[in-house]
Amino acid sequence: MGLTWSFDLRARHYFRSEAAMTLSTVSNPAASTLQARWERLRGHKRIISRVKLLVEWEQAGAKETANAVTVDVSHSGCMAVVGADLPLHKRVCLIHPETGRKAEAEVVWRSHEAWDAGFELLKPDPTFWNLK
Repeated sequence: MGLTWSFDLRARHYFRSEAAMTLSTVSNPAASTLQARWERLRGHKRIISRVKLLVEWEQAGAKETANAVTVDVSHSGCMAVVGADLPLHKRVCLIHPETGRKAEAEVVWRSHEAWDAGFELLKPDPTFWNLK
């Protein structure tokens, strides 16, 4: 019976599994330190929330639109999965279809995956997300 070590990216810890399928967690101090550093650098706390959005932008003089859903939101922006390959620093308009509210934003982060993007609201507004 061999041991297998894996790293769970979402939970940020290593776990060990044996043939009998028992799991043990092993704390990863480097991941904890990195997470604490990012929390200090981040301007606002994040809330995990799925908010459906429309993203609008201008491309070669034409208005483009894509569907998006947030992964997490904060006072100053969000991380979202977007149905378009938006370039870094692109100015966009985020539209909350349930409320009709609009917010100007900029793409400030792109994952190596084509779908993930981070948006910073140009005028931070915690009420934009319509969370209760």
